[in-house]
Amino acid sequence: MQPLNFDVPIDIDQFGLTSEQLIGTREREVIRRFWDKKRQAVLDLGIDFFQPFTREHQKFLLSTEHEGALLGGNSSAKSWTAAAKFTAIMIGRHPTIKHRTPCAGWVACEDFSLTKDGPLKALLTLGTQYIAEFNQHDKIIKYKNGSEAQLKSFESGWKKFQSAAIDVVWLDEEPPEDIYKECQMRTMRTSGYIFTSMTPLEGMTYMYDQIFGDGNEKKYIDAYIISLFDNFTLKEEDIERTIRNYSSQEKEARIYGKFTQMAGLVYPEFRKGKHTIPRFKLSDDYVVFTGIDPHTTTPTAVVFLAVGKLGDEYVIGEMFLEGSIEEMSAEIKKGWLGLRTGWSVMDSSAQTEIKIFGKDIYSGFCLNGINALLAPKGPGSIGKGISDIRERLKPTKLTGKPKLRIFDDCTMTIKSMQTLTREKYRDESRQGQKDKVAEGRQHHHAALRYIYQVGPYYFEPMTAPDELPPMDDAVGY
Repeated sequence: MQPLNFDVPIDIDQFGLTSEQLIGTREREVIRRFWDKKRQAVLDLGIDFFQPFTREHQKFLLSTEHEGALLGGNSSAKSWTAAAKFTAIMIGRHPTIKHRTPCAGWVACEDFSLTKDGPLKALLTLGTQYIAEFNQHDKIIKYKNGSEAQLKSFESGWKKFQSAAIDVVWLDEEPPEDIYKECQMRTMRTSGYIFTSMTPLEGMTYMYDQIFGDGNEKKYIDAYIISLFDNFTLKEEDIERTIRNYSSQEKEARIYGKFTQMAGLVYPEFRKGKHTIPRFKLSDDYVVFTGIDPHTTTPTAVVFLAVGKLGDEYVIGEMFLEGSIEEMSAEIKKGWLGLRTGWSVMDSSAQTEIKIFGKDIYSGFCLNGINALLAPKGPGSIGKGISDIRERLKPTKLTGKPKLRIFDDCTMTIKSMQTLTREKYRDESRQGQKDKVAEGRQHHHAALRYIYQVGPYYFEPMTAPDELPPMDDAVGY
C-alpha cells in the first residue's frame, strides 16, 4: 500500500505571518473554510484524507525518533495529530517509519471512560476503513492487517503497564513518570516508538527535564511545539472567548504549549535536587511514620516518613496498592521490615465514609494489623498539614539544607509536590479560601499531609530494663 500523504496543504509561511498574526485577516478566514471541508472529509473517510495544519505538526508526524512529544495548547489538534501517527504505524502506511506489521500498540490517557471526544474518537474516526473490530469491554482495537491497540488508563498504575514487547505507544497527556519508564522498557525490545501529546499544565516536571537540559538544549525526547492558533478549523470568536480569562502563566501552557511554573502551586518552593536525595540506608536512629490515603475505586496511597535524631526528615518510600484490605495490609507490613516504626495515620473518612459491603475500611485495616490513628478533620486541618510541610522545605540555619527531603525514587510523591495547586474560584465571594486544595489524584500528598497533621517526632528506642533484684517473700518488689 502507498504511504499516506502527510504534506502541509497550505503553508502559512507564504503570508509572512505566524498563525497568531493571521487572526483578524481575510487570509485566515479563507484558510479556515478550506480546513472545514478537509475536516469533514477526515470525519467521513478517515486517515486517507488527514493532513497536518503546519510544518511543526508535520515534523512531529514524520519524525523517526523513537521517543517524541507534541507539546500543544488546548485545541491545537495535538491529539488528532498523534492519533494519525499512531494509526499510520499500526496499518503499515507511515511515510517515514517502516516498522513491521502487524503491530502491538498501546494508547494511554488519564481515563478512557471520560474521553469520548478525545483519543478514542480520533482513533476510531481515523481508522474507519482499517479497523476490523473495537471491543469496548476489553478496550481493544483490532485492525484488518492484524495489528491490535490496547487502550489503558494512567489511573490503573504502572503495574498495569507491565507486559510483553510493544511496538508503539501513544500517551495522551503527560503520564506519571513510572508509567513512562515502563513504556520505555516495553518498546526497547522491539526498537519501537513512544510519543506523547500533551498540554504542559503540571509545571517543570520530569518531562521537561527529559526534553530540555541546561540552556534549553534537547536532552532525550524529540519535541515539537504548536499553539491553539495553529488549529485553522477554530473560529476567531471561539478563540477569543476561550483565552480571555487565562492568566499569563496559563496562556503559556494552554495557548502556546510551553512549560511554565503554574500559578497557584501549593509548594512553589519545591525543587528537584534541592528537595530530593538519592536513596541511602537508614540507621537505627530513625523512626518511620506511615500515612495512608485509602480508596475503593482507585488504588490506596501509602507514604513512609523517616524522622532522625537530629530532626532531619525523609520520605523513604511510597506505595500505590490495589486488592483486598488483607492484601494491602500485608504489603504495608512488608514496607516496615527492618525499620523502627512509629504510629500510622489514615484519612478519617475511612471510618465514616469509605465503605466496602457496608463496613468501613478503617476497621478492616485495624483487624488486619494496621492500627492507624485518624487524621484530624475540621477547619484549618488541611492548612496546618500544608503549613508544616512548607516550613520543613525551608533551609535550616544550621545546615543550609531543607529539613524535609524525598528519596528520588519516590516519583509519585515528588510529582504531587511539584503539581499540587489550589482551587481557583471565579466567584469573588469565594476567593481567599485557604483550605481549598485541588488534591484530585495527588493521593500521596494527602498521605504525607496526614502525618504532619498529627505531628511526627523522634523518640529513643525502648531498652530492656536492668536486671531486677530477687523478690522479697514478704513485700514483693
